[in-house]
Amino acid sequence: MAQEILKSIHTLKEFDDEKGIIRGYANVYNVKDSDGDISLFGSFTKTVTERGKKIRIFKNHDMGLVGVPVEFDLTDTYGLGLTAKMLMDTPSGRDAYNEVKFLFENGFESGMSIGGWVEKRSTKNPAEVVEYKLREISVLTTVDPANEHSLVNMVKSVKQLEEPTQEEFWQVITKAYDNYKFSDNIKKSLETFLTLGNNEPSKDTQNEEPSTIIKSIYELYTK
Repeated sequence: MAQEILKSIHTLKEFDDEKGIIRGYANVYNVKDSDGDISLFGSFTKTVTERGKKIRIFKNHDMGLVGVPVEFDLTDTYGLGLTAKMLMDTPSGRDAYNEVKFLFENGFESGMSIGGWVEKRSTKNPAEVVEYKLREISVLTTVDPANEHSLVNMVKSVKQLEEPTQEEFWQVITKAYDNYKFSDNIKKSLETFLTLGNNEPSKDTQNEEPSTIIKSIYELYTK
């Protein structure tokens, strides 16, 4: 019986704002995750070849479409290379793209994670996964506990601060509001936090639920 899994050993590489493209690795080979599993080179060949058009891009493994894979690189010995096109004409797809990009560019955890099943393991070493069956690949905007080494290879501009201050926290929120094309819902959530930062919460915004991106920023400063 196949073992259902969610795994996040990954690396992001680049973004294309015009086309809504994210490039990176959905999974990395020969690295043990916190479940004790090691993905081997070739472990995604069958699933991508046979059902690549059925694989979807979700956000945080929630079953809502935010994008589609447009290219897999099965020849890269580092990991499963992926080019994903986000649905930029929908609020959910656009927000997923901009949240991941914002987190990536500001030194927060982000990236990709696979969802599916382990179909076959090595007979010599059961920790080694020989074959996966993919259901979806998610972009991550929250910390995924599946792998403690799942930090994106990125500029650590925020995390290098030894004692981040409240002022620095609000600067990051302001940057998100001013420079990223989020949907109206996230813009409103950011406005809520900026208003709270000025100690002037309005009646319309004080009960708003914080967005995922704000929670991710907040978690960094409260660790």
